[in-house]
Amino acid sequence: MSSIVTDLESIEQYVAPLFPAATIYLQYVPAQPTANSLSIRLQSADTETETLYHMARHREYQLVYFGTSNVDVLTKMDALDRQLNNDLLIPIKGSTRYLRVESFSLSQPFKTENGIDAIIGVLAVTVREARDQQQYEKIMNVYARHE
Repeated sequence: MSSIVTDLESIEQYVAPLFPAATIYLQYVPAQPTANSLSIRLQSADTETETLYHMARHREYQLVYFGTSNVDVLTKMDALDRQLNNDLLIPIKGSTRYLRVESFSLSQPFKTENGIDAIIGVLAVTVREARDQQQYEKIMNVYARHE
């Protein structure tokens, strides 16, 4: 089962190699960001029924990268965009399952109030899960009688 916190940690592990020296924040954007930092936070989440036994959890995560220049933020996020669209799957931490990448979109670079260049990426992912099912006691023995 995938929780939002596990998804955040999974995305962090996935993007960390592309941002090796960056400070990564989960579910938090600093009031005074510094260059070479990345914030990952939930933007929206919804669940839909696919069958009586399965559901699809659609979630959007906002990735805000603060860099040293417009070129820096565009370069880093373009590399992330390329990797996401090549892989299409993000391994879920502590599981053999994956988050399926639906889309990744970028905003225009902008300057923060303290003059740091930034860009916002929105990552849409889906994970399918089985619904909890009622458990029944197993049949211990089956006896056959032949007449």
